[in-house]
Amino acid sequence: MLAAAVLGLAAAGCGSGGPASGTGATPQPAPGHAVGGGPGRQPGPGGSDGHGRAVGLPGAGSPGAGSAAGGPVLTRFCPQPPGPELRAALRHPVPVSLRGETVPLGLSASGRAAYVSTWQPGFAGVAVLDLATGRLRPIQRYQHPAVDQADGSASGRWLVWERTHSLQSLDGFTVYAWDSVTGRVRALGHSLAGPDGTPWPSPWRPPAVSGHWAAWAQGYGPGGLVQVRLADLATGRVRVIRQGHTQAPFFDGNLVVWPESDQPGAQTTLNAMDLRTGRPAALPAVLRPVHGTDFVATDGTRTAYLNPGLTALYYSPAQDQPAREVLRLPDGTDFASLAISPGSLAWATTEATYVASTATGGFAKVTREYGVATGSPSGLLISDGPAAKSAHPVLPLHVLAPAAVRQPACG
Repeated sequence: MLAAAVLGLAAAGCGSGGPASGTGATPQPAPGHAVGGGPGRQPGPGGSDGHGRAVGLPGAGSPGAGSAAGGPVLTRFCPQPPGPELRAALRHPVPVSLRGETVPLGLSASGRAAYVSTWQPGFAGVAVLDLATGRLRPIQRYQHPAVDQADGSASGRWLVWERTHSLQSLDGFTVYAWDSVTGRVRALGHSLAGPDGTPWPSPWRPPAVSGHWAAWAQGYGPGGLVQVRLADLATGRVRVIRQGHTQAPFFDGNLVVWPESDQPGAQTTLNAMDLRTGRPAALPAVLRPVHGTDFVATDGTRTAYLNPGLTALYYSPAQDQPAREVLRLPDGTDFASLAISPGSLAWATTEATYVASTATGGFAKVTREYGVATGSPSGLLISDGPAAKSAHPVLPLHVLAPAAVRQPACG
């Protein structure tokens, strides 16, 4: 439902808060609406060019010399019609998603199962969905299905999610981890409350997961004070690795990285800790120029991020190569989310969702309107927007294997 809220905000005619341009500041939800989407949970207020098309950079461009690490050096992304494999994948949504609201959290390591937050007849909660048989295996049932919802991430054997308990605010939550090998669910932590019992505001991002590590951000005091917490999923040990004016963390290889500013409203820069030593670490070349944004997607090799104004997309195929601006939206439109998967990069606006091949730079529109993309190391999940306003709308879900996102090269 967190992601569903983003899918339906424009359809419902509801306003929503986005990150303050150029600050990385924590946004606030529209009253009565939980907000979510993509690799994070902030919707942006923008769209495409007003005609359902994302707009590429002007001028000629084509894939450049190959990069040994993550593919060719691309000078721009360009719109292309969906290829036959992509069209076929989009024609066949996951059947369970047509019977009740189904919000993807990630894919299993094999790609044969999806982790979902779903509201089905007889069950509402977090579950494993067998993509071949359509069978749902419950992980955790919602105690209060009318208000409980989840957003999370998966990597390897682990699924980690935040379960929130209100439609009015996402600041009250509990963090859980599920081990797909043992089947054990473990509570890792929960939001912190102020003297009046109200949870401190927290950045809206699902926990990040990599290997046996998970990390998330949570508020702990007034004035936007936020802790970055790191959990060892093998032992359950959780520790605070940074606190202050921080934003939600992400993993980049052996680093855990987070945006941070000196004071509320100031532009953020990135900081990192080495997971092997527990000590501060230098950023790779591709991340050093990143500032004023918490929209960063990386798989430890390829990296993409948005500019502070949410109007330009930057991409690099390798850690030691600064990212290039490969796509810019016209004035008055904005990106809303960003996700990375093998061979692909996906983004959403409040107009539609798009998927690009990082081998060629060609991208295609993959939802008629709105929508959300969820990245995973084993594939990409695309949720269509709702057909109508509803508490639990049907959101057709599509699974895109890496082969399906291959697109022609930019001419």
